[in-house]
Amino acid sequence: MTEKIELLQDSITAIVGAGGKTSLLFYLAKNIPWSCLVATTTKVGSNQILEADTCMRYSDFLLDSTPVFPKRIIWVSPDLSTVSLKISGFDIDQFSEFAKTAKERNLPIIVEADGAHMRHIKAPALHEPVIPIETNFLLHVTGMDVLGKAADEKTVHRLPYFLNVTGLREGDILNEESIILLLLHPKGGFKNCPASCKKIAVLNQVDTPDLFDAACRISEFLLKNGIDDVWISRLFPRKDAFIRSIKKNKQFRADLEGKY
Repeated sequence: MTEKIELLQDSITAIVGAGGKTSLLFYLAKNIPWSCLVATTTKVGSNQILEADTCMRYSDFLLDSTPVFPKRIIWVSPDLSTVSLKISGFDIDQFSEFAKTAKERNLPIIVEADGAHMRHIKAPALHEPVIPIETNFLLHVTGMDVLGKAADEKTVHRLPYFLNVTGLREGDILNEESIILLLLHPKGGFKNCPASCKKIAVLNQVDTPDLFDAACRISEFLLKNGIDDVWISRLFPRKDAFIRSIKKNKQFRADLEGKY
C-alpha cells in the first residue's frame, strides 16, 4: 500500500542513502499512475535493472519521439554494456538534456543517485551524492535494521565520513540519535540537495513493532527540524510492502495505527 505519495507526472525524483534504494525506485515506478523513466547517475548492478519493462540506450530514447511509451517502466542509460556487471549512469550535463526531453514528453524520472555497496546506512563521500539540479523530490533511505548494530565497516558504508558527521567512534552502537544526526547534518543524508527540492526521509525495513516505534520517534524529530516529509516503509516481502507518508502537523501515530 502506498498512501499520500505526491510525486508529479513531470517531476524528477532522486533517491540517495542506503538500505533499499533500488527496491524503492521500482516500487514507486510500479505504483505511480503513469509510465515512468528510471535511471542512475552512478552505477548499478546489471541484475538490478531487470524489473524494468524495457531498457533503452539514451541515444535510442532521443530518437523515439513517441510521447507515451507502451511500456510502463523504462530504464534509460547512456550505455547498457554489462561487461563489468555494472550499468553506468548519466553525468550531470547529460542528465539535464534527458530531463528536458522527459518533461517535453510528460514523463517522470526516478533516478538512483548514490551507492552503498549493500550496506544499510551511509554518509556521503566528497564526490557524493550525484543529484541532478532539476530534482523536485530528494528521498534519503535508511535501513532501520541497523539499530543496535556496531558502527563498523560491515554495517556502515563510507565509515570515516559517517563517524565525522555523527560524532560516533568506530564500534559504537547505532541508535535513533545516530540516524537523526546523519539526516540533519549539512554533510549528511541531504548533502547537495537543490534549494527548491522537497526533502523526504525514508525509514525503510520497518519489519517489527519495535522498529515501527523507533521510526515514529525519529519521524517526529525530523519533521520538527527541517525535513519536509518522512516515509515509513517496508518493501519486502512484496505482499506485505507498504509506504506511509508522515506529514508535518499530522497525527502520525494515528495515521499508522493498525499496521502492527
